[in-house]
Amino acid sequence: MRPVDQYLFRQLKLRHLHLLVALADLPTVGKVAEMLHVTQPAISRMIADLERGIGLALFERNGRRIRPTPAGASLIRHARDMLAQAQRAGDELEAIASGIGGRLEVGFLAVAAAALVPQATARFKAKARATTVALHEGTLDQLMPALQSGRLDLVVGRIAKDMVDEATLAFDPLFDDPPVIVAAAGHALARKRAVTWHDLDGLAWVLPPVSAPMHRRLLAVLADHGLGSPVDVVESNTNLGDLSLLRGGERLGLEPRSRALELVREGVLWMAPLSLGSVLGPVGVIWRKEVESAPAVALFLDCLRETARSIEPDNPSVAEGAKPVRNATKKKAKTT
Repeated sequence: MRPVDQYLFRQLKLRHLHLLVALADLPTVGKVAEMLHVTQPAISRMIADLERGIGLALFERNGRRIRPTPAGASLIRHARDMLAQAQRAGDELEAIASGIGGRLEVGFLAVAAAALVPQATARFKAKARATTVALHEGTLDQLMPALQSGRLDLVVGRIAKDMVDEATLAFDPLFDDPPVIVAAAGHALARKRAVTWHDLDGLAWVLPPVSAPMHRRLLAVLADHGLGSPVDVVESNTNLGDLSLLRGGERLGLEPRSRALELVREGVLWMAPLSLGSVLGPVGVIWRKEVESAPAVALFLDCLRETARSIEPDNPSVAEGAKPVRNATKKKAKTT
C-alpha cells in the first residue's frame, strides 16, 4: 500500500474533511478557526498534518489568506463528495430508525421530464410510500459526476453509450423519443398547408443549451438543407421555460416527440412535418452497479421500464403537422 493510501485509509478523519471544505469556502484562517471552534494554531497544525500524510503541499499562504494548490483543490473536491455521502448515510439511518423509509436520488434530463420520470415516480410511490424520492433536473455534465460520486443513484435521459463506464455503470435503453420541431398552436407556420425547411429560415427559436445533443442535431440538419444557424435564439434548460416562451410568441422549439404529441392533443402546440431523424439514441437509464441490488433502486428501475412500455411516441392519432386535436374536433362539429 502506498504511503498516501495508508494515510487516507487509516488516519484521515471527518474533521480533516470539514477543514478542507471550510478552507475553500471561507476567506481567512481566522474565519475557519471561528467556524470550527478551534484556534488558528490548531488549524495550522491540522494543515501540516494533512500535508505530511499526503506528501504534497495543499495550500499557499498570502498574508492572512490561504488558497489551495492544484493538489489541495483535488482533495477538497473529494472531501465535499465524502461529506455528502456521510450526510446521506446519516439521513438514511435516521429515516430507517424513524420508520419513514430510505431515500432515492434520481437525476434526469429534460427529455425525460414530461412523462417518463413523473409517471415512473408515481408508480414507485404507490408501491414504496415510505421511500423519499428526490428528483434533480440537470444536464449531463452536471448529473454524470454526481452519479459517479454517489450523490445520485441513477440518471434518466438520452445518454450516449460511449459515456457508460461498463466497469462501474450499467445502462438500459427504455424507448426511442426523437426530437421534433414545435411552435405555438397559433403560430403562422401552423396555418400553412405545406411547410418546408426553407420556411424556417430566419425564424426565432427557443433551444436547449448549445452543448445539448438536440441543439447540435438541429444545426446539423439545418446545414444539410442549406440553412444557416438561427440568429434569434433563447437558450432554456427547463421544460417550463420552453413552454412559456413557445406559448408567448412566434418562436420555434424542440421537444421530445412523446411530449409534443401530448401538448398537440391538448391544443397547446403545433408539430412541424419535418423530421430531424432519430440518430440521438434512445432515452434510457444509467446507474451505478454497486447500488443495483438495493431494493429502492431495483424497484424504481422496474417502474421506469413499465412506464416506458406505456409511452407510445409513435401513436398515429396525431400526425406531424396536424392541427391540435381540439381544433380538429371543432371543425368536425361544424360539418355534421
